[in-house]
Amino acid sequence: MEDRRTGMDPGSDQPLNSFDVTPLRKPRTPLETFKKVGVPIIAALLSLATIIIMAVLIKVILDKYYFLCGQPLHFISRKQVCDGQQDCASGEDEQLCVKNFPDGSPVTVRLSRDRSTLQVLDPATRSWVSACFDNFTEALAKIACGQMGYDSKPAFKAVRIGPDQDLDVVGITENSQELQVRNLSGPCLSGSLVSLHCLACGESLKSPRVVGGEAASVDSWPWQVSIQYDKQHICGGSILDPHWILTAAHCFRKHLDVPNWKVRAGSDKLGNFPSLPVADIFVIELNTTYPKEKDIALVKLQSPLTFSGTVRPICLPFFDEELPPATPLWVIGWGFTEQDGGKMSDTLLQASVQLIDHARCNAEDAYQGEVTEKMLCAGILEGGVDTCQLPKDRDLCSFH
Repeated sequence: MEDRRTGMDPGSDQPLNSFDVTPLRKPRTPLETFKKVGVPIIAALLSLATIIIMAVLIKVILDKYYFLCGQPLHFISRKQVCDGQQDCASGEDEQLCVKNFPDGSPVTVRLSRDRSTLQVLDPATRSWVSACFDNFTEALAKIACGQMGYDSKPAFKAVRIGPDQDLDVVGITENSQELQVRNLSGPCLSGSLVSLHCLACGESLKSPRVVGGEAASVDSWPWQVSIQYDKQHICGGSILDPHWILTAAHCFRKHLDVPNWKVRAGSDKLGNFPSLPVADIFVIELNTTYPKEKDIALVKLQSPLTFSGTVRPICLPFFDEELPPATPLWVIGWGFTEQDGGKMSDTLLQASVQLIDHARCNAEDAYQGEVTEKMLCAGILEGGVDTCQLPKDRDLCSFH
């Protein structure tokens, strides 16, 4: 039957447009579609990934070996950073560096091991006197702790003066955020001294029970931290308060640039927990005659620690703390497992040692006079060669 609209036979195979000779296309197979579309996309993604990886590698290499100066922008060798000489025009290469402790006025307050009683330096006599509890307030307690470097809420109470204690006891006031001896304070009517605690410290979830070297738990040593440079453990440290870490000055002799130092807290494994950025590092200036004397540094964190069961501060010794020879002590840290090096332990270790008197430590078969009165000697006297052994880069503490 002929289609009247086109004048064509519906059964005819001839195309409607006799001039269109384009052959009919078969639909693409999945493989053909993948080759046409998927392969270019994958190639583009691989190229992008390669570019990103190369950019990261370049940045890592630049950060490791070079320092970027601003105004004008240019690179200097990483060795020129914190070398004591300004190599960038604006001096930024010498700004974030390890510093010596700044000079300042001596602290005029201290705590005694006699029940943590408060003492104040009397400027008139240049002698230390005990604080009477009369009219002592929380505001005065905060000022005293602030002078000693603490900014937490203190705890204080009255403790009776012992009948055999011959003490100079005075009333206390304040001036310009410093405690002072009250003029004409008169007798201490309460008969009590001020017992002051600036921070709850030295508290752990469990006591260490291992004698000898063995894996330790951060539950026993919650103040222990790892101080790391470029993600490598260098030294151990102890938490003093939410902002400050106590460690050794020799840890920073080779690497003076502060931004590459980090602190890990709250774990007995080196790789666990995020690292905490450091704001400042202060060291006691090196004594070339006795390089191990006053080997002290303080690390300030950029953000305060949050205390928990595994993150807590250690207690500092009192000014008049005395430890007799053979006092049991603990060595804690991630130091080398052998005396002359060996492998760095990834797990926190602990060992029980004893305090050794200076005469024994300075004997001819030991340190031969190298241990000064400002140092401690601790370890285990072993066999015929009685050397004082203290594992490297670990912390020493007393556990009461």
